[in-house]
Amino acid sequence: MKKFLKITSIFIIVWAVISGIFMFFTDSGYQLRAMAAESILSSQHRQWAKYTFIPQSELDAMLKNINDPNYVNSATGKDDLDDLVNVKSDKDLYVSVESIEGYTNPTHYYKGKIITISNPKRVKLVSSQLADHGEQIFVIAKRAKALAAVNASGFVDLNGHGNGGASTGVVIENGVIKSQNKNTKQFVAGITKDGVMITGKYSANELINLGVQYAAGFKPQLIVNGQKMVQGDGGWGWGPRTAIGQKADGSIMLVVIDGRQARSVGASIKEVQDLLYDRGAINAMCMDGGSSSSMYFNGDNITIPSSRNNIPRYLPNVWALIPEAGDVMHVDVDGEQVSSFEGLAQ
Repeated sequence: MKKFLKITSIFIIVWAVISGIFMFFTDSGYQLRAMAAESILSSQHRQWAKYTFIPQSELDAMLKNINDPNYVNSATGKDDLDDLVNVKSDKDLYVSVESIEGYTNPTHYYKGKIITISNPKRVKLVSSQLADHGEQIFVIAKRAKALAAVNASGFVDLNGHGNGGASTGVVIENGVIKSQNKNTKQFVAGITKDGVMITGKYSANELINLGVQYAAGFKPQLIVNGQKMVQGDGGWGWGPRTAIGQKADGSIMLVVIDGRQARSVGASIKEVQDLLYDRGAINAMCMDGGSSSSMYFNGDNITIPSSRNNIPRYLPNVWALIPEAGDVMHVDVDGEQVSSFEGLAQ
């Protein structure tokens, strides 16, 4: 027994020394610590980033990149909108759900879903109906008679309770400004009454003047008018992600990547950008990620959030796909046709 304990102790010491050398004296080890620091700094637990032992000056630079990323407004006036996309608005509504996964190395992998929606005019922002409190994604989606939904705005997590009641940034629903400050420019994604998606840093009043009907705020931008925006890995580490994008034909893509789980570590901002770019997105932007990331489809939650016990978090609002009566539905999940739809308008 003593011999076994001695051998085990030696093994643990040798393993700790080798791991320490790798983490603190190799470039690969530094990159892993930097990625961990970025992941922590982009969460609600920034105080733990110092334990990655990255110099404070570098941590400050990482945090600045997260708080104030570069941006380009995708549209500066109404004349720009006609040139962005060619929206088709017929009654044939094509919806495709695709399962995705990626591997960068044996320790970094992710799984998620992408929903592609042919008619952008069917994608709307829908808010919680509770005063100063959010609702779970399936509650909002079912009430709105939505076929699909993903989380949208960030929110102030007062006292760490995650009640989703105080959304941050610009919020516009049905052409009405829901956010308190109407003139401060903030990162936001919006959809106009003609189905054109706009991203950048705008005030609520500016978006209304551009004809935006629905808007939710978060960051960073991923793609602007066909140009990739992310530098390096994006500076947010690996984690759960939600994003919205639009193709040149007007189709909207909604993506959710699961993270902080054994089955799915999460994705970098660059990986989300490239997923959407490779599928034809010309404009794309991140929505709130982390424990908020969640996707609903046809009566069920089809991703696994990283919130406690994997129970969907309370959210201030969601991007929802709401078909209209008379739409001719063409829906598939990983190539299999779906013909039964739960709770939709007839």
